[in-house]
Amino acid sequence: MKKTLTISLLSAILYLLSGWNGIKAQEPLDFSAYYLNPVLTPGGPGSYDDAFLTMPNVLWNDGMFYLFYSGNLDNGGICLATSPDGYNFEKFPGNPVFTRSEIGFDSYYVTQGIVLEMGSQWVMYYNGRDVPGYGPGQFVGQATSSSLTGIWERMADPVLTSGSPGEWDEGFITPNAVLPLDTGGYIMFYSASTDFFTGFREIGMATSQDGITWTKYNDPNTSLPPYAESDPVLNEGTTGQWDEYAAWLCSVIHIHGYYEMYYSGYSPASDWNIGYAWSNDGITWEKWPENPVYTIQDDPYAFNTSSIVETPSILVYNETVLMYYDYGTVVNSIGVATADVWTGAGESTNSDFRMTIYPNPVDQSTTFSYTLEEPGHVTIQIFNSFGRLVDEPVTNFQPTGKWQVFWNAEAYPAGIYFYRIQAGNEVGSGKIIKW
Repeated sequence: MKKTLTISLLSAILYLLSGWNGIKAQEPLDFSAYYLNPVLTPGGPGSYDDAFLTMPNVLWNDGMFYLFYSGNLDNGGICLATSPDGYNFEKFPGNPVFTRSEIGFDSYYVTQGIVLEMGSQWVMYYNGRDVPGYGPGQFVGQATSSSLTGIWERMADPVLTSGSPGEWDEGFITPNAVLPLDTGGYIMFYSASTDFFTGFREIGMATSQDGITWTKYNDPNTSLPPYAESDPVLNEGTTGQWDEYAAWLCSVIHIHGYYEMYYSGYSPASDWNIGYAWSNDGITWEKWPENPVYTIQDDPYAFNTSSIVETPSILVYNETVLMYYDYGTVVNSIGVATADVWTGAGESTNSDFRMTIYPNPVDQSTTFSYTLEEPGHVTIQIFNSFGRLVDEPVTNFQPTGKWQVFWNAEAYPAGIYFYRIQAGNEVGSGKIIKW
């Protein structure tokens, strides 16, 4: 199974590029709305998604975009649409791909499927509700499948639940992002509140070694309700700020040493927009001072039909970053915005350092060619699409002169990789495509 090109690829890009080509880490990207938005709309009367189509979660795998979304609350469950280009989607004929269980913690409905690859299987985290009502339920469930189209096998019990009465997350809890950690295990960011209608919506964090047993972040310095059992890591804004009533429904990027988050915020003055925050540890976050970074005014379709852009889902495809989002439960459609993040292909673009790769794309092997003006220690690192170091073709002292370093890529799966070279004080990086 080829590795999925997900938001972790953006992590690798920003990590490699930050500090040398003008793209600064801890700054938001500049997104522009797709001119033919929306890219997904409700079905006809009586269909599984005729009245509810929200909460996108997008993956790229084996040449295809997979967009999971939430269908009707009463019978739609979690649905799937696919696209060869990220813009023209076709709904899966077997929709919905995952539905309520009829019994247990997800017997009333399931919503917001967050899908990622774990080992040799696909894993879906989702919100489950066991009683009638509107809004997310009090449980996070897990289901697994050998294929993105299913069949999805659910666990009998939830993997995460709402807090006790009086806690900040007693009303509902719904997963937003799940990422693998470099140290092993996983980290989950989730949205929660005391009550869907009257409570402030905030973002919490939990960690797990196996993806099944999760531990919520709990600040030992807050021992009284509503933070006796756990604590949010991103709070709503103060009075008058754009996110004063809600900071939730996020997409999180893990970059070596820090995290970046795009999240939904709300205030009566600015409606629903998307903001940006960053963190060194996933616990202490700093919001971008010029938030929100993407608003309804940035999308002509949203501006003319809705007062909402929310639930961002970040994906990188080739040299473009795509942000999918929905327009709320009145419009019930999904749009996309794009941002350019790449400035070179096949050659490092640092003004003081040049390195070429040939061939690129790579079939079995390629050669890095560069010139050292001064002797020094040289390190070349190769990262996969998850931002993980997979190889280090050279790390030693090299004299002045022309150099060539061979990299055997035959053992690595097809996909997009990134290299980073450091020669003394000079740093450069680029992209490698492996067929």
